[in-house]
Amino acid sequence: MPQGNGVSHGLERGGQEMEFEPANWKPLEMRIGARCAEFMWMWRQNGLEYYKHIGTRRYLILDAEGRCYLRRDGDLVVVGFAEEVRRFAEAINA
Repeated sequence: MPQGNGVSHGLERGGQEMEFEPANWKPLEMRIGARCAEFMWMWRQNGLEYYKHIGTRRYLILDAEGRCYLRRDGDLVVVGFAEEVRRFAEAINA
C-alpha cells in the first residue's frame, strides 16, 4: 500500500480540501477483508475515504467506522453497506 507524508495537494471538491496521502484501507478492510483488492483508494475528504471499484469504476465512500455514504442531489447521505455492495454486484453482472 502506498505510503506518504499526509500532505494535501490543495485540490478541492465541493469546497473541501482533498488529501491524497496516506492511503487508508482500514475502513474497507473492516467491511470486506481481502476483497479490497477490487478497489483503488482515491482520496480522503472531510473525514471520508473514497474508493473506486476497479471493474465498475463506481465509488464507495466510507467513514472511519465503515459507515457507507452515497451522493444524492449534491449531498452525502448515509446508506446501508449491503445496499451499496448489491449496487456494485448488479453493475458487474450487467
